[in-house]
Amino acid sequence: MAKQYIMTVLAANRVGILAALTNALDELGGNMLDVSQAVIQDFFTMIMAAEFPEERDPEVIVDHIRAVCRPYGAEVNLKDPSSEPAYELQEEPVARQRYVLSAAGQDRPGVMRFIAHRLAQDDIVLMDLQGMRRESDRSFLTSMELAVPTGVDALKLWNDLDAEFRRDGITVALQHRRVLAALAHPEPVGFNTVSHATSANGVHGSK
Repeated sequence: MAKQYIMTVLAANRVGILAALTNALDELGGNMLDVSQAVIQDFFTMIMAAEFPEERDPEVIVDHIRAVCRPYGAEVNLKDPSSEPAYELQEEPVARQRYVLSAAGQDRPGVMRFIAHRLAQDDIVLMDLQGMRRESDRSFLTSMELAVPTGVDALKLWNDLDAEFRRDGITVALQHRRVLAALAHPEPVGFNTVSHATSANGVHGSK
């Protein structure tokens, strides 16, 4: 039997860190099930769902990974999902559609706070977030994948965000994931996609 954990790793991003980490996992009999990795200001960051032999002590897992990855100053955290309290936010599953929201412009305080609160108003779940700021001109770019309840008016969401940020020169776009997929792999004949700003499933850019 295997035991599943959620593990996070933070280390210096130098050649060999991934090799060291995967070696440690192999030595522990571990296996990655789901993983997300990014480099943020020269730091290697990774969060993964991983399984290990059931008899493997969690402290042994953490200590062994830290030891193997010591040259990279690795910090390791392990959580057992089965021991965490289950928070039921809703009684029944909600049908959702995937959208990609992007924003770009001059950085100012409160941008992410406003977006986060506006998404929460419509029970929108954040599935993925990427962002960066360019120090030379203090401009930023962020992109996030959203799970939007089917009944939410995506055009109203975009209008609210656009109205908040347009005066600061921040552009916002909201695109349905299937539109992005269609644009990435267009059909050779008979392809017709809606891209005007009045379509809730289309592409919404700055005015």
